[in-house]
Order: sequence, then structure tokens, then C-alpha cells
Amino acid sequence: MVVAQNARAAAIGAQILEAGGNAADAAVAVSFVLGVLEPWMSGIGGGGAALFRDVSSEKVYSVDFGLKAPARLRQGAYALAEGRSRELFAWRAVEGDRNAIGIDAVAVPATVAGMAAIHGRFGRMPWKDLLAPAIDNARAGLDIDWYSSLVIATSMGRLTDPTIAAQFLPGGLPPQVLDVALGRRLPLSRLADTLATLADEGPDCFRIGSLASTLADEIANLGGTIGAGDLAGVTADITDATSTVFRGSEIFLSPGLTAGRTLGRTMDLLATDQRARHGASMRDWYVAIAASLDKAQAERWANDGDIRQNDCTSHFAVADAAGNLCSVTQTVLSAFGSGVMTPKSGIILNNGMLWFDPEPGRPNSIAPAKRCLMNICPTILRQGGRHTAIGAAGGRRILSAVAQIAGFLVDHGMTPEEAMHHPRIDCSTAGVVQVPPSLAGLLETVFAATTTSSPPHVPWPILYSIAAVLAVEADGATGCADPIAPWSDVAVPHG
Repeated sequence: MVVAQNARAAAIGAQILEAGGNAADAAVAVSFVLGVLEPWMSGIGGGGAALFRDVSSEKVYSVDFGLKAPARLRQGAYALAEGRSRELFAWRAVEGDRNAIGIDAVAVPATVAGMAAIHGRFGRMPWKDLLAPAIDNARAGLDIDWYSSLVIATSMGRLTDPTIAAQFLPGGLPPQVLDVALGRRLPLSRLADTLATLADEGPDCFRIGSLASTLADEIANLGGTIGAGDLAGVTADITDATSTVFRGSEIFLSPGLTAGRTLGRTMDLLATDQRARHGASMRDWYVAIAASLDKAQAERWANDGDIRQNDCTSHFAVADAAGNLCSVTQTVLSAFGSGVMTPKSGIILNNGMLWFDPEPGRPNSIAPAKRCLMNICPTILRQGGRHTAIGAAGGRRILSAVAQIAGFLVDHGMTPEEAMHHPRIDCSTAGVVQVPPSLAGLLETVFAATTTSSPPHVPWPILYSIAAVLAVEADGATGCADPIAPWSDVAVPHG
């Protein structure tokens, strides 16, 4: 079974499973095709993290392919300006927003390294076969419907680079929805050629081969500082996942600079909060989870420096017939990343430098070759014989969603489907609890001083994150894609 934010990507993952691939193979195929089908969310110009449950060893592994700063940072590139950033974080402003938009905002891409690590350790199908769907879809072109047209239109201010503007703003305007009815799409020909090279020559060509050389030259021509040495040094670390025990269930977490540690702290706090004791009302439970999230994130912000985030990410999960389970979150950070596309290779480059605090002397301050914090939070929950992959897209809102879904499953005995459809609050901003209208009457008196009224969970804008759940048991699997995400779906092999 495959759960993804894009129905076509989910179907392609299911086809890989049907062809004899395992969860790792399907995850690699889904990762690459998502970078084509929703290029503003993720792609080979970004990074991420994953968890993999390996049935043969009965262990859960973490795969960290996070972004890091170039080794040769341009002196003065991130000079502070007056006021606060207009971008996704509450950092001090940077002159010209150069940590958010443009070539100086780009951190060293790592998604290819991450997928190569997953494939090399756990996969069994040929690498080339797994990239074929992404290549085919890139040549066919991006579908234009109301959602893709909306995303492109709302991102126009970021698409000032000539190459990316020519790709996504034909004639200087967002593509019209009518175009798809006429059989017109936006071909991603340069990206298709790049993916074909990656398929033929293998993943190392992105580190030390022909693609690495091309990409380093393109970035240099654009005025960037990411060089061949940066690309050659990209690694994806496979380690044992960390875990915490929550009311007898084990929650496997992504270590390192993800939100995994903060999720673990949240659940530890929730376990000791008497308002969330067995039999507690939903009202008291929401109060307890809000308090736990607020405290855990305050500790993260004080110690790690990551304050606010509202990025564009993709989350998906795959389970195979053996019970192997892969939970992946990948991103280019902001919508369309840095807003820069390389002219020859057609890669949308991330704006990972925005993840750093531009003010010196902080835990997360910018430094050469330094890894930056991420709010991504792929998770696997073990309840007896059931393993459930939980994850979400939506930047700083991810943690609130994952923590609540885990709590719904453990504390309230919900099914995956019930947990997905149950209303969620959001506690991603310090001291503020965002409550949907469906819970306003229940919680407004409790959170009266800090609550912000907001619309329900709607397709746009994303206010409560886009979640995904995939549960595997001895007698089968249950997958739930977020029902409000316009393109999301669950797919299973036909065989």
C-alpha cells in the first residue's frame, strides 16, 4: 500500500510493488516522481529524512538526508537588516532576503543521496527502473488544474529567476486551467534529461560524476558558492531510530536535526499530564496536548534555535507484503524553494539557508558546512503487532499533527481512519493555540486568551498540515491520505 499527497505518485508506487519491488523500491520511485508531479514541494534539489522498518532484522532505521550550508559561504551575503523577515521565520531580516530567495539561499541538496542510501541498503529492483516513471512524467509534463494553477499563481512573487519564470509562467502569467482540457501540459524536458542521466549513470553521478560537474558549474554561473567539493561530500546517514515509550506503545523517531526529539519530549510530557489520564475528556486531553507541545517546542526554540516554519513539503508512506514500512518526508523548504532553477539541468534549488538563524552567536546560526534544523517528523508507532507510519507536510505545523494523531491512536483507541478525520488543533506558534470552528465551543473558554479563530481544515491555505497514516498488521494494512489535500490518495497493487 502507498499513501501519498499525489494520487499518480501513489499509483506508481503500487505498480512498483506489483512488479516485485519492496517498500524501499516503491519509496524511491515515489520520491522521484513527486519531485516531478508537485515540483514546488520537493525534488532532487532538496532534502529530507525517512524511517524504515526492516522486517528481517525487526529494527527501525533512520535515514537522514538533511541539508547543509556550503563550505564557502560568501562573506556578507547574509548581512542583517532592520526589522524582522517577511519570510517564513521570525528571524532578523536579511538584506535583500538573500537567505530566502535567490542563489545565496541554496543549501547543498541531499535527496538523491537519501534515496540512494535507502535503495542500496534495503531495495532490490534496478535503480534505473525506479526512476523511469519520473522521467516519463517529466517528459509528459505537469498537469494544470485548479490546484496547480493556484499554487503557481500564489508563488509568482518568488518566480523571478528567468529560467523558472519561463518554465512555470508561460507568457508571464500562470498557466490557465483550460490548457489541460486542450491536452496541454508544462513539459519538464530539462529535468527529464537530468533524471535520465541519473538513471543511466547511477546516483553517484550527482555527487562526483557528470551531473555533479554540470550542477556545480551552473550554480557558479548563477553566482552561488556550492562547489564540487560540497556535492562530493553529501552523505545520507543510516542509523538506528531513536524511540520513546508512550503508555506501553513505542514511538520510533528520527534523530538528528529533525523534530523527532521534540516529538519524543512532547509525548513524554503528555504521559505525565494528569489531564490526559485514562478516561479523561477530549476537552482535557486537548488542553494537555497543547501544554505539552508548547513546552517541548519552547525548549527546542531556546536550545536549537528553530522558531517558525511554514514550508512546502511532501510526505508519503509505503508498506509491502512482507510488512516492511517506509515513512518519508522531503522538501525544498519554501514553495519552489529558492525560486531558482538551473538553466541546463532544470533542477529547482532549495532555500535551505532560510532554516538558519542569520543572527550570529545562536545555536542555529549560519556557519560553513553546518547542518540546519528541519521540522520534518517521519514517525513509526508500534502498538503490539501493529506498526503505523505517521507523518505530515506543512512546516512548523507538522509536529502538532503527528503528536495528535499518535495520541488519538494510543489514548483514544481510534482507528487510523478515525484519527485522520478527527479535528486537530495547532500549537506551532508560541503561546497561541489555533482551534478549528468544530472545536471552538469545546475549547474557547480554555484557550480564550491565546486562541485564534481560523477556518476549517481546507485545501488552501494549509492551516493544519497535510497528514498521512499507514498501519500494518498481520492481517493487512490500512492507509489514510489527508482527505482535504486535493491530489492525495491511497493505492494498492492490483495483483
